[in-house]
Amino acid sequence: MLAFYYTNILEYYVPRMDGDTLILPMYLPEDFRAPFVDPLTATGPAVLEIFSNPGLYDGRTLPVVGDILSPREMVATFQRITGIKAEYRNAYTRDGLLQYFPEFAANQLLVREILGMVEYAVEYGYFGKERDLEWSRRLNPDTFSWEQFLRSTGWRGDRKSFGP
Repeated sequence: MLAFYYTNILEYYVPRMDGDTLILPMYLPEDFRAPFVDPLTATGPAVLEIFSNPGLYDGRTLPVVGDILSPREMVATFQRITGIKAEYRNAYTRDGLLQYFPEFAANQLLVREILGMVEYAVEYGYFGKERDLEWSRRLNPDTFSWEQFLRSTGWRGDRKSFGP
């Protein structure tokens, strides 16, 4: 099971400049610490390990996590790495989500799904308490943290697409 993707911010919840400040509307409360991962680099090693040892992993649910941090920490790290002034904005509530992403309003099922997903994660946790959140990082210590992801990609707040 992959954690929230770092790439969601680059592709779906794209920040925007307001004067000299990058506004980062995020789908989680500002101080809520959540698991995140770079799906482009973390998935392969986890899948290879599982396919290489199917008996060991049969029937198990394994979290793939790069970092556990809050939107506040993500914004602070972004500022430190890029030197670009940045601020968190609430896209966690319906009003906040639609304020920063009004195009989502055309698809009310999507809005309900997004809000329900993050509400559940905040209330109950993204992964169950019995899950080993360090498994993938032990397996692949080179799994990117948020800081490593920013350094590796050179992302500076622009939209990037990873799909077709």
